[in-house]
Amino acid sequence: PPMWKPLFLNANDDSNEGIIHTSKPFFSVQFHPEASGGPFDTAFLFEKFVGHVRGVPQPIVLQDALRYKQRTYKKVLLVGSGGLSIGQAGEFDYSGSQCIKALKEEGIEVVLINPNIATVQTSQEKADYSQGADRVYFLPIRPPVVMDIVHKEKPDGIIVSMGGQTALNVGVELWKSGQLQAAGVEVLGTQIPVIEATEDREIFSEKLKEIDETIALSYSATNADEAVEAANKIGFPVLVRAAFALGGLGSGFAADEKELRELAAKAFASSSQILIDQDLRGWKELEYEVVRDAADNCITVCNMENFDPLGVHTGDSIVVAPSQTLTNREYFMLRK
Repeated sequence: PPMWKPLFLNANDDSNEGIIHTSKPFFSVQFHPEASGGPFDTAFLFEKFVGHVRGVPQPIVLQDALRYKQRTYKKVLLVGSGGLSIGQAGEFDYSGSQCIKALKEEGIEVVLINPNIATVQTSQEKADYSQGADRVYFLPIRPPVVMDIVHKEKPDGIIVSMGGQTALNVGVELWKSGQLQAAGVEVLGTQIPVIEATEDREIFSEKLKEIDETIALSYSATNADEAVEAANKIGFPVLVRAAFALGGLGSGFAADEKELRELAAKAFASSSQILIDQDLRGWKELEYEVVRDAADNCITVCNMENFDPLGVHTGDSIVVAPSQTLTNREYFMLRK
């Protein structure tokens, strides 16, 4: 009726799950807000209610505006991993294979570039087109090569977040130079500015400051003298690592200036910028897997706890899911 609006819609079938009055302090939901997947997901409903009781005007947040309009894509270029060596980076074969499977389920034509012959994603059974990529290019993952394929195949989307560091670097470079935009190719999934924010530690620190989260002391340096100056500000021992290098390439701990200069020289061999971080060895290490869509809906799939404390590389340790040593309050505080 007039003056009433839908407050929640079910994402699966668009059925109504809540209504709100546009001027009077009335609203209802067709679910138990206190029994959601986490106690805080719909806490704002209680805050609104208390606000109404106290006579404080409450802004209406309508889900119409938040509805996710799913774009359709006909052809997507998936950038696979760079050259793999035995015993490393197999996870990008896994993520790429899952990506192909998901795209095929949506009826999208998949073009794959991946120089690795002995991977699952390049050798999935082509007779069953629901599983494998429609076309595979066994070519090196370099910006000009990727653009050659873009011009030939004319995809409407590209995915660079499933091929590890090599694919990310190529995606960032092609975006910054404007070549993807010029070709009318949309980056799907994680957007390039977000990839840059996660890889450039300075931007990342700024992002955390925006939401009032504390972060370990960290400074970037572009030469050895700057590195020494940063280490003196933080206090030895410090962690030295190369920026723009996932997987810990060129990183290590320095107990004094001599060790710092040696490590810095190594790190500068693989990166133009290095990071000097506070030493957090011995701290508890926890991670949360969060899936987020374009409308900013977030689902925490699971949380994990490293068996060993910080300082032992995850690759040399094991991870237990779900976490074992957090209290319920800590678990939900971190989840929120």
